[in-house]
Amino acid sequence: MTQDFLFEIGTEELPAAAARSAAGQAGTLTERAFARHHVEVDPGNISVWVTPRRIAVYIMGLEPVQETREVADRGPIASKAFSENGEPTKAAAGFARAKGVAVDALEIREHEGQKFVFAVSSKQGKPIVELLPDICDQILLGISFPKTMRWDGADMSFSRPVRWIVAKFGDKTVNFEIAGIKSGDISRGHRFLGEPLVKITEASKYRELLLAANVTVDQEERRQIILEGLAVESGKRSASFTDPAGELEEVVYLVENPSVHAGIFPEEHLRLPGRVLTTCMQSHQRYFPLTDEDGSLKDGFLYVMNGDPDHAAGITEGNERVLEGRIEDAEFSFDKDLATGMEAMVSGLGEVVFHRRLGSLADKTERLKGLVEAFANLVSLCEPDLKTAMAAAALAKADQVSIMVQEFADLEGYIGSIYANLEGYPSGVCAAIGEHFLPTSSGGAIPATTPGAVLAIADKIDNIIGAFAVDEVPTGSRDPYGIRRAGAGISAISMKFGFDFDMEGLLASGHALYLGQKADVVKDATLPAAARDFVFDRVQNRMVEEGLPVEIVEAARSAGLMSTLRLETLAAALEAFRDEPAFEDFHTAYFRCSKIAAKAGEGLEGVKVDQSLFEQGTERQLHKAVTALEPEIEKLTASLDYAGALTAAATIRPEVDLFFDDVMVMAEDEALRKNRLALVLKAAAMLRRLGDPMRVAAAPKKEL
Repeated sequence: MTQDFLFEIGTEELPAAAARSAAGQAGTLTERAFARHHVEVDPGNISVWVTPRRIAVYIMGLEPVQETREVADRGPIASKAFSENGEPTKAAAGFARAKGVAVDALEIREHEGQKFVFAVSSKQGKPIVELLPDICDQILLGISFPKTMRWDGADMSFSRPVRWIVAKFGDKTVNFEIAGIKSGDISRGHRFLGEPLVKITEASKYRELLLAANVTVDQEERRQIILEGLAVESGKRSASFTDPAGELEEVVYLVENPSVHAGIFPEEHLRLPGRVLTTCMQSHQRYFPLTDEDGSLKDGFLYVMNGDPDHAAGITEGNERVLEGRIEDAEFSFDKDLATGMEAMVSGLGEVVFHRRLGSLADKTERLKGLVEAFANLVSLCEPDLKTAMAAAALAKADQVSIMVQEFADLEGYIGSIYANLEGYPSGVCAAIGEHFLPTSSGGAIPATTPGAVLAIADKIDNIIGAFAVDEVPTGSRDPYGIRRAGAGISAISMKFGFDFDMEGLLASGHALYLGQKADVVKDATLPAAARDFVFDRVQNRMVEEGLPVEIVEAARSAGLMSTLRLETLAAALEAFRDEPAFEDFHTAYFRCSKIAAKAGEGLEGVKVDQSLFEQGTERQLHKAVTALEPEIEKLTASLDYAGALTAAATIRPEVDLFFDDVMVMAEDEALRKNRLALVLKAAAMLRRLGDPMRVAAAPKKEL
C-alpha cells in the first residue's frame, strides 16, 4: 500500500524572502532527489508548505518499495568481444567474469551508433524508508539562499539555524541525523499560541495537527485567509484596501496564524500627499491603506497579526502609535522641505556626491541637460517637449537633498514633482520630474509623458555609461547601480513611445559629457560600443524570458541594428515570418549567396559591381533585382515595416537560383570572378540587413 511522506525542517524565524525562495525550490529539489534514487514521483503529488518557522515537503501516495530495474553495464565493442564466427574472445570472457555473468548471457546493444556487449541484470528495489535519509539530506542541503549563517559549531549553513527535523513515512518515523540534528516526530506549534511540542503521529495528519496548534502551514491557505480578512474589514468601513508596495507577498510568509484588524490615524494627516501616507503605512510597517470609492485615502488602515486575536485591541493601539510617529516625522520633513524650496535644493546639489569619480549631483544635472538635447536631436523631438524636458532636467535631482527622500528613499522623483507642483511649475515639468526614475522594476510602470520618457532615458544613459567609465560594470548577481534594470527600462520606454535612436551614439554623447567635465573616467573610445552591447544583452534576455527563442533574437542582432526599437521589431517580424512559405525563399537565397561569399569573398570589401563585365543574362537579372530591392527594403525598414521588408526580400530567390544555375562564379578570369563574387556579396549584404535566416532556421519549432 502507498503511504504519505512528510519532511519538515524546523528553523528559527526565516526572513520572508528566504521563505519565498525555499517555497520555490523545495518541490524541484524533492523530485530530483527521488529521481537520483530511481524513484519516480508525480510532481502533482508533491506539496511544499512554508511558514516563518518551517519548510515542509509532503508527498501523497508514495510507493513503499523501489521498482525493480534493469542494470546494463557496457563492455567492449562487439567486434572485439566476438570473432567473425560468433565465438567469444578473451575480452568478452574477462568482462563476463568481472560482472559475474555467463558469457552466453551477454547482450549486444547499440550505443551512440556502435554495437557493444552489455551485462544485463535486474536490481531488486529497496524499501523506500532506507532511501529517505539520503533523500532528505539532499533536499535540505540543496536549498540555497543569498545569505546564510552557521551556528552551534556545525558545518551546515542555512538561512537561519535549523532546530528540529520531522520525517514520517505513513505512521513510521524515519530516523537519521543531519549536522548533529536528529530527526524525529516532534514538531512545534505556534510560538505563542500553540502547544510548544506537537507529536506528528502520521504524515497524513500533519496539517490538522499543526492547525490544532494554531499553525496554518499552507502559505496559499494563509494568503486566502488574509485576503478574506482584508475584504471583510475594509467592507465594514465602506472602503477598499490597497497594497501599492505589494506587501501581501511578504506578509504571507511572516505569519503562521493570520488575522486581520483595523486601525485609525488622525484625519488632519490626510493633508499629506497620498503616496507619502501610503509609504508611511507600508514601508517597514506593512499596513494596508484604505481608500474611498473615488480612490482618496481614508484615515484608517488594516494590518495582519500573528498573535492572539483576543489581544488585538492592545496590538492595534501599538500599531496606531507607531504609525502616528512615522506620519508626524513625515509631516515635519514635508513642511521643512516646502520652507526650503526647490531653488535652494538645486543650489545644494553641488554638495552631494553622485559618485566619487563622477562628480556631484550638480554635475549630473548638467549632464542630464546635455543628454536631453542630444536625444532630442536623435529623435527630432518637438520644441515644446524639448523645453519641458530641459526644465525638468534642471530640477529632477533637487529632491535628493530633501529631508523627505533622506527618510523615505522610495519617494525620490515623486516628492520632487509634488514640491514643484506646489511651487507652481508647469504640470508637464512636474510630471516629468516624477517619471524620470521609471520603470523601477521589470515590468514596472513606464513614463506617461514624452518629456518624462526623454528624461528617464537620459538619466539611465548617464548611469550606464558612468558605470562603464569607472569600470564598475555589474558582475554575477551584483548590480549596485541598477544598470541592468536601466538597460531594460530604456528598451521598454522606446517601445512605448516609438523612440528610434542610435544607442551607441547617445552613449557616446554621455561619455563625452563626462570627459567635458574632467571626470576621472576611462577615456577608451570603445566604451560606448561595449555599453551598447550591454544594453542589447538586457533586451535579448527580456525577449527570451518572454518566450522568444534565443536564436531568433540573435538572428535579429546580426543585422547590426543600433536601435532597441528596431531590434525588438525585427525579432518579432522574424518570429512570425519563419512560419510563412516565403521564409524558405528568403532562407535559400541568403544561404546560396552567403555560402560562396564566406568561402571566397575575402578581400572584396569595397569592390564595386561592374555591369560591363556581365556575360550572362542571369547576371544582369540578379543585379537588376538587387538594385530594385535595395531602395524598397530601405523604405520599408525606415518605417519599421520589417514584415513587409522580409516578404519583399524573399522575392529575389528566382533570380538567385537562375544565377547559380547558369553562372560559374569561380571563373578562371580574375576580373570576372571578383565581379561575380562582388555581386553575390551585395545580395547577401542586402538580405543580411534583415537578420540571419540561418539562425532563424535553427530556432526550435513552435509547439502546436
